[in-house]
Amino acid sequence: MPIEGSLPPRAAGGLPVLGHLLPFLRNPTACLATLRAKHGDTFLVDLIGFRLLFVFGPIGLRSLYGLAEEDASFGEATRTLLGLKLPPELQAGDLTVFQHLFNRERMESYLGHVNAAVDDALAELGDGGTFEAFAHMKRLVHRIGFRCWAGREAASPPYLDQLIACFERFDPEEVFVRPSALFVTILTRKAPERRALRRAAAILDEIWAARERSGAREGDMLEQLHTLFAADPPAARAERVAKNVMILHLASLANLYASLAWTLVNLLQFPEHRAAVEGEAAAIGGGNPNGLVRDQRALAELVLLESCAMESIRLAQRSLTLRKVMRPCSVETDLGAFALEPGAYVATLLSVSNAAYDTLGRFDPRHYERGRLADHVRVPAKEAVSTFGHGRHACVGERFAMSAIKIAIVRYLDALDLQPGFARAAAPTGQMGAVARSAAPCPVRYARKRS
Repeated sequence: MPIEGSLPPRAAGGLPVLGHLLPFLRNPTACLATLRAKHGDTFLVDLIGFRLLFVFGPIGLRSLYGLAEEDASFGEATRTLLGLKLPPELQAGDLTVFQHLFNRERMESYLGHVNAAVDDALAELGDGGTFEAFAHMKRLVHRIGFRCWAGREAASPPYLDQLIACFERFDPEEVFVRPSALFVTILTRKAPERRALRRAAAILDEIWAARERSGAREGDMLEQLHTLFAADPPAARAERVAKNVMILHLASLANLYASLAWTLVNLLQFPEHRAAVEGEAAAIGGGNPNGLVRDQRALAELVLLESCAMESIRLAQRSLTLRKVMRPCSVETDLGAFALEPGAYVATLLSVSNAAYDTLGRFDPRHYERGRLADHVRVPAKEAVSTFGHGRHACVGERFAMSAIKIAIVRYLDALDLQPGFARAAAPTGQMGAVARSAAPCPVRYARKRS
């Protein structure tokens, strides 16, 4: 047993072997909220052979976010979760490359890629019609990601749709939204996922070969990856490049498109906030909102839009914050300290506590001030509410994600007259992991504004 010494309460009522798997799959948020009401802020849960120490109180959450990576690893826990869906060849890629992408110099080039992707998406829409918010923003974020990590060709015909099809074959999203889909992956032994990765490598190699024939130099991530792996034989280099591109795309896509879609959906549901955001963009842009979206400093001044985005992410957040214990350590909780041995897991589910305090059960951008929970919001600790994480485990891509959301929202509101074709939007009850998708379609009617 990997959790030693005196034990916190163990959630009773589970089935042999399966533990609490079935109610957890049906509705993870409700399942853990019920167990929390029964057992308190610290308890053990058994799930098909895994024993997880869940913490929800301020002491436990502070300890969870403060654990050193070498003691309790976010990376290894993530590999364990993603390994349920991803082919092992993709897991062999270098996840650490994502940590070095978001310095100020790189961000300047990313702003150009985001704007170019929005140009293409708006052009594809034409003058009027209807789009589904989540599907449309997912395609937009595919354009952004493939442009950033694989070059402008990858985000354009004929390659974009081919790469999207490859990616969605092994994208873990379906497992998070519908955990029962995991059984299909197990039965097929990930054969479709492996084929998709090989196909993606061939497409990216075709793009690179065309560049080499023409002598084109783009100075982008695709070129940098080929330079990094230049010593490898051509076939091995193509495979390594594809793995890293897909890992980067996976990391950037996982929460961004849903966050962007929820921000748009909430602005459409609350016209007063939409009007205020449009006024803020016009004021900062000197009457030309499109002008500010290419400047990092101007983007930073869109504080109301940032508050709307953070509030949208908070309410839709379904992430399972998980750490895999790698060497003996301890976790402080409201019940005292518990010694952990390798093999244990420490976790919290953000949707259980993100709406549990003060006025946090409803959408209100005033809950945030410049990207952080406002001082007037009464919570037992800052770690009780999370969007991008805390401390050493905070998401390194927050600035990239927030910049992409701001650019897209400002430009869509400026270019299009948007009207909601839905009465309300809600997350699916069964989702566990990432920012939630909508349980039902969210159609948006649009007409291009005339200058």
